[in-house]
Amino acid sequence: MTSSRSCKQNRNEVSSQLVEALYVHVPFCVSKCRYCDFYSLALAEANIDDFLLALASEMRRQSPRLQKPLASVFFGGGTPTAIVAEALGRLLAIPGEHIGETTEFSVEANPGTIDASKVNALVDAGVNRVNLGVQSFQDDELKLLGRIHSASQARDAFKMLRQAGMRNIGLDLIYGIPGQTMTSWQASVGEALELLPEHLSCYALSFEEDTPLWRDLHGGVVAEMDDGEQETCWRHAISASDKAGLEHYEISNFARPGRQCRQNLTYWHNMPYVGLGPAATSFVAGDRRTNKPDLAGYVQAAMSGLEIPASQEHLQGRHAMAEALMLGLRLIQGVDLKTFKHRYGLDARQVFPRSISRYMQTGGLEIAGGHLRIPISAMFVSNEILADILAEA
Repeated sequence: MTSSRSCKQNRNEVSSQLVEALYVHVPFCVSKCRYCDFYSLALAEANIDDFLLALASEMRRQSPRLQKPLASVFFGGGTPTAIVAEALGRLLAIPGEHIGETTEFSVEANPGTIDASKVNALVDAGVNRVNLGVQSFQDDELKLLGRIHSASQARDAFKMLRQAGMRNIGLDLIYGIPGQTMTSWQASVGEALELLPEHLSCYALSFEEDTPLWRDLHGGVVAEMDDGEQETCWRHAISASDKAGLEHYEISNFARPGRQCRQNLTYWHNMPYVGLGPAATSFVAGDRRTNKPDLAGYVQAAMSGLEIPASQEHLQGRHAMAEALMLGLRLIQGVDLKTFKHRYGLDARQVFPRSISRYMQTGGLEIAGGHLRIPISAMFVSNEILADILAEA
């Protein structure tokens, strides 16, 4: 069991360090996709000016705990590029002096919201990484998902960014879409890789409760792709990405050498980060704080100089260690056992002997190069392994 002294010492060490990663949640979309349960509002409901003023206020409060320059800044949502170019420029200027030449400055974008003026706003702000939510290169699949763009618009958006000098572009794809076939999935992966992106993410569709697509599923309107077919899709993405020169570095993510997403690596290594905006989460010194998903309440509090309404929990002891394993085991290289012991004062195998021993024996876990990891053969069903580790906490 971890001593209270070692936990307190670890917390003090972490809290004394400046945070290297910043996430900014922009809660606006042209329209909400049929599978999405992230906090977002239609642009028609938004007062962008008030949001930007509130966000700048929260940034000023958080600035003293942030490194200059930051290692990574990530604007997500929602759809940051849904707002007009002039407002987009003001939004991206909010981190100010925390952006430097070495900062990985990422913005999520919907291909249907990209035009020349917004590309110019991205470039002028110093953005050096764009993540395009393509999801599919099949128009019928895009329509079923409720995406606002077409496959043609996705290709055009990518080319527009390239022509403007963007040298780090990631593409997101989804498999497990109702009606999707291996042929259509292979075609989407092939089209994505033909564009020569620096990063590719391939996620399984999740039917989130009370979304329109979830209601369609439970109403018998659509059917879920079975697990075997989904695993075949996932393994095809691994094979195709490898042939295209992209390294498989996390369950769903592939990148060219040196182009792994720094922001996401911060999460998977369970390192500190600050989140701004309604519904954004911060994780600093073991404290996880999530702003309430309420734009009006967020703006009112920030503009009045009050504490942003939020939920908060402190992770410590076995629960903190379980979370570190759950996140780190998503990485292909797994969890560095020496780093884990240095951080928590105990060997992971001592803390979770039952689950780790069980899966070491069955092939669900292995140790390679000092890392505890899930082999590729078991990674598609890793949720069971991770759930057992959490249960042992």
